[in-house]
Amino acid sequence: MTSEDEIELHKLAGMLEAISDGLNPASPLREGLQKAGIALSLGFIHGLRADIERQYQRLNVPLSDEQRARLRRLGLDPDLA
Repeated sequence: MTSEDEIELHKLAGMLEAISDGLNPASPLREGLQKAGIALSLGFIHGLRADIERQYQRLNVPLSDEQRARLRRLGLDPDLA
């Protein structure tokens, strides 16, 4: 892991911690945040930051016509998701 990766990981972990601190201590959401933090750390440690960044960039990108058609063939309506 590069020093740049380590800086980014600490920044992201701090964000997760800030969210966790705003939750009720008994909230089941804390478990999800802790597991997300572990998964993020493991991803960075194993050199997957570039993959994580690519996947992040793909979020909220509109589906192509081909992707929409494939979902429909699978019986899924992308307009209802």
